[in-house]
Amino acid sequence: MGVRGSAVRKVVRRGKPRWVIDFRYRDKEGRERRYRHDATVQSAAAARAEADRLKIEAASTGTLSRYPIAATFRDFATGQFQKLYLTTKCRPATRDRYKALLGQGILDAFGGKRLDEIRVADYRAYEAELARRGVQSRPHLSLVRTILRASFEFGTVERMPDLPKLPRQSKKVPDAPTTEDVRVMLANAKGWLRIAIALSARAGLRMGEVRALEVRDIDLEHGRLFVRRALSSDEVMSPKSGDERVVPLNTDLRIILTDAVRLKLPTARVLTNAHGRTPGRQHVLTVIKALQVRHGLKERSFHSLRHYFCSELIRNGASIEAVRLLAGHSKFDVTQRYVHANAADLTAAMAKLPGN
Repeated sequence: MGVRGSAVRKVVRRGKPRWVIDFRYRDKEGRERRYRHDATVQSAAAARAEADRLKIEAASTGTLSRYPIAATFRDFATGQFQKLYLTTKCRPATRDRYKALLGQGILDAFGGKRLDEIRVADYRAYEAELARRGVQSRPHLSLVRTILRASFEFGTVERMPDLPKLPRQSKKVPDAPTTEDVRVMLANAKGWLRIAIALSARAGLRMGEVRALEVRDIDLEHGRLFVRRALSSDEVMSPKSGDERVVPLNTDLRIILTDAVRLKLPTARVLTNAHGRTPGRQHVLTVIKALQVRHGLKERSFHSLRHYFCSELIRNGASIEAVRLLAGHSKFDVTQRYVHANAADLTAAMAKLPGN
């Protein structure tokens, strides 16, 4: 029972490209058969994966059933999904978050069900359970959909269940610190924490980019820094957008970085503690919130400093495109989500009304 043919090829049908699986095999009686069908998922990787599975089945059994009995949700989510999907499509921090979500009720709700048996009623029941527990449902439901979509993409199930839309994501006004808040933090933070705050508030770096910054990324002579890498769960990656970017240094940040890189080797990290190690993500969050509490400031995330950076640029006349490039947003609409009126802007606008 042999298999012949290239298996996957692209054709153009009615002006649109399609991936087609096409190969010949011999059945149990030795007769030559031809398998020719559009791939169930129209991407090169998915089509090749489906073709490989079918060719193995044809060569070993002499028959073809396009969709074998589906695995259980638990087996797929902890097997193929983690090995083939998470490792190739997700950053380490996202992988960790997904694995944590699986253990927070998803496997309990769907684990024993076959993938092809999951229906809208199961999805709605889990959504109701999350509401009863007071848990934000969108991250959980989004992961369930991602896993089911991956099972369809890998050819494990014949079709993607027709699930309801995800709950609407509320658009909150960004709660960025004020200029005075940032001044207080910079005036009272010491060592690596002051450097981290300055890099985010004065250059817009994400925490992973701050933690991964190396001495060679800073060009003090020309007053600029290069964002070339980021840490995601302590694994070095490219920046979130996938592209390097250049950020000019303002005077405050240039002074802080001049002291920060003194006597350090080019490949050394800029952000290091007294033991020469880069502080972990959770430690940075804990320390910055402790600083805020000590000085009577509202507790805010480290990421709020990046909101401040973008908002201040816009407030002082920078163009949206300039902010997009400086912040490293891959798309224009991402910048628009980050840069919109904050609570102080709304209060100032209302103050302009007659009667105030």
